[in-house]
Amino acid sequence: MRWRLVVTGMIVAGVAVVASAARRPLKAHLAEGTLPGRTGSWLNSYFNRPSYRLMAAALDLGPEDDLLDVACGWGEFLAIYGSDARRVAGIDVSEEKVRLARQRLADRIAAGTGEVVQGDAAALPWEEGTFSAVTCMDAFPFFTAPERVMAEVFRVLRPGGRMLMQIGMRWLDGPPKYLPHPTSPVAGDETALRRMVEDVGFREISISYGLVGGESRLGNLVSRLTSASDELRLVGAVKPG
Repeated sequence: MRWRLVVTGMIVAGVAVVASAARRPLKAHLAEGTLPGRTGSWLNSYFNRPSYRLMAAALDLGPEDDLLDVACGWGEFLAIYGSDARRVAGIDVSEEKVRLARQRLADRIAAGTGEVVQGDAAALPWEEGTFSAVTCMDAFPFFTAPERVMAEVFRVLRPGGRMLMQIGMRWLDGPPKYLPHPTSPVAGDETALRRMVEDVGFREISISYGLVGGESRLGNLVSRLTSASDELRLVGAVKPG
């Protein structure tokens, strides 16, 4: 019975996404790796929840942390997993996503402990050493200048700060040709990725893996059928003190 309710809800949500996409082609959103509107944002977050849990467990955020989420979308990770952090900030290229994130984080913004800006991940508008932790959820494969983004992440971290990015699916034979968006070559080449992270100055670099659907067998099966993989990859590193 539960799965029927979930499927029905997803169908209704899908209709809402299509309707909200009428003002802008859905293909344009898919090219950015997102779905439009509040409903589309919820769907993005719903499917990414296992990834968020992995990221949160690895970061172990505490009350002394100042967290930045790059390509924050509508602020799901900041609102839920950044609740214990001293300060949270987000940046996204989408005006719509920024508006939604500001609504979700309205209380923190009003209290002066939250901030969401519209901008380019390759030109972060914060001073050097502002944050203790920087995250990025599944946006890295879409960056046209990943080296610049990584360098900017390094710059805004304080010494001892940690970076954690979800860098896309783990494909053994490269991304499938039917993907509706471009994929950064660096994201699929772990040797090149590790070299890039090291070249900007990071140390203690690690690459780990997790199931897209978490404990959901159905979710992992759907991922294998639609994306030719059920594994996502995380890259973590520390800025030397």
